Amino acid sequence: MNKTRMLARECLLTATALAMSTAAVVHADDRLDFEVQGAVTPSCGLALSRVRIDLDTVAASELGAVGDGSRWRGTSFTGVDCVGATKASVTMRAAAHPADPRYIAPVGGAQGVAIEMRTADGQPLPPDGSSPVEFSWAGGIPALAFQARYVRVGPLKAGDAVATALVQIQWE
Repeated sequence: MNKTRMLARECLLTATALAMSTAAVVHADDRLDFEVQGAVTPSCGLALSRVRIDLDTVAASELGAVGDGSRWRGTSFTGVDCVGATKASVTMRAAAHPADPRYIAPVGGAQGVAIEMRTADGQPLPPDGSSPVEFSWAGGIPALAFQARYVRVGPLKAGDAVATALVQIQWE
């Protein structure tokens, strides 16, 4: 037998042996199982990502003594494209007033005043970022309504008193 024929025969035997060894490993009933985990959570978007509460001009005489407050003024965040959400848990983070951490410290020329926040149904909303207030609705479009007012916390000085707060919403 010549060398070319012998080499071809060895290649054929090697290919046949390789095919047989591969066939022995793969069985017709072999299978691979996948385990999939996860969940779809409720969600809502917001019609506006920023709302404003205008406390208007308040006369110092309306804040006669420490603890006195101005009229409550309100606004709300409105949910859009809500799927499965019937509740919301809301926290607020802002600079706490040093005289009373339940209130927001305003910036501006005014002194002796703080800003108090609450839900429209009266749940206090402190600026600590960790004390949630709860909202719920049976269906339809959710509205997360809030109110704010000035509260006297010390000796008054007239001037601007404005603040910004970050609100975090967890939909359930």
